[in-house]
Amino acid sequence: MNEMTLARWSEQTYAQEGVASTLLALQDEAGEDVLLLLLAAWLWQQGRALPADLWQQVHAQQACWREELMLPLRQARRALAQQAALQAQYQRLKAMEVEVELQRLQVLEGSVGRGDRADQAMQAALGAACSGPVSGLRAQLLAQLAALLSLR
Repeated sequence: MNEMTLARWSEQTYAQEGVASTLLALQDEAGEDVLLLLLAAWLWQQGRALPADLWQQVHAQQACWREELMLPLRQARRALAQQAALQAQYQRLKAMEVEVELQRLQVLEGSVGRGDRADQAMQAALGAACSGPVSGLRAQLLAQLAALLSLR
């Protein structure tokens, strides 16, 4: 079976109509990690799931990486977005942020191994990647993302 890498699958999926905006809403409004949601959806599409203890490890590693690298990079990019004279630098930083995230997806893919086979709903798979309870706005956005991803 020729399975697509997580990074390549994520690029294609993110480009689908509505996926990017929903993922960014989950990130900005619900505090979720886009890369973990993409990981969960990719695993689900392969019929795979991770045990809870492995999800905990992935969450812990991802939290360190996000706090130390991605949040400062994202803050710098967003600050540049407000500066009309610095749009070229903004675009370069945005491209760098995407490149760093794609490389991180490769690390995540390597860290999950083959995982366990599972037959569960996309929304449940995405919910497992969330840092908080799946209710309210988070639940609505996850349902929207699950519907978008299930169309593929």
